Amino acid sequence: MIQFANEHTAPLVRQMWKICFEDTDGFLDILSTYKYKNENTLIYLEEGEAVASLQMLPYTINFYRREIPFAYLAGLCTLPEHRKKGYMNRLIHEAHKIIYQRNIPLAILIPAEEWLYGFYQKYGYEQVFEKDNNLIPLKQILDTFPDNVEEAYQALDSLFRFRDFCVQKDENDFRAIAEEYKLDGYPPKANLSGMACVIDVWSLLDLYAKDNLAKEFRIKVTDEVFGKEPKVYSVDKGIVELIMGPDPSYDIEADSRLLCRLLFGYKVKELDEKYQFLFDEHQPMMNLMLE
Repeated sequence: MIQFANEHTAPLVRQMWKICFEDTDGFLDILSTYKYKNENTLIYLEEGEAVASLQMLPYTINFYRREIPFAYLAGLCTLPEHRKKGYMNRLIHEAHKIIYQRNIPLAILIPAEEWLYGFYQKYGYEQVFEKDNNLIPLKQILDTFPDNVEEAYQALDSLFRFRDFCVQKDENDFRAIAEEYKLDGYPPKANLSGMACVIDVWSLLDLYAKDNLAKEFRIKVTDEVFGKEPKVYSVDKGIVELIMGPDPSYDIEADSRLLCRLLFGYKVKELDEKYQFLFDEHQPMMNLMLE
């Protein structure tokens, strides 16, 4: 049975996180103080025992020059003795339904291990963020403003606020980042590798269309995230419409993962020319996610 966490099950979620990820109590205290909420946490109970959980943490990202919400899936874990029973499969599908119902068009996650990239692809996730070696001057910022969190946040925010396809942080996020950074001994920080999933096709196509007023085409999308029948969308000078009727014509087609890559402009130049003509290449960026 899947349910939201509550005051009775929240300690079980913390215990599962600690068992599966081996994080310290200090880190979990920071997570609990700044990001954890019962209403954003799903827990799987099997015969009354908590066996798996995940969290849908709220963040925003600049997407075609507009700041939009996304759900950051974190803490996806199943107790070792209960793995390979399909619990996480059901939790992810339920999370996607809830994210959609909350009018959040996008989900993002960071696989904890390399093999998990293939695992999450089955749920419509595609890599759109890439790790690099460009260090973020977080230590320098904190040293410059040792007693003024607001000014330190503004200094960090100025580096990313106006970057398109870049995950944003608010001041509350920054406080968590600074505390975790200190706890971890000030390690080097750079951009992270990660994956995204299109939750609401129309909403994200609409953002693309409004920023690409000269584009005119029809795209057939197979929405694998929710298992829906393929639909054809018209993108015409800033307006997106769903084309109804039997076998409507279209110019290009994409499944959920390819659509995600196209919308983020991730390595589009490696794709067929028909996609390059319609979607520009971008450099999506994500960092400082309490990793």
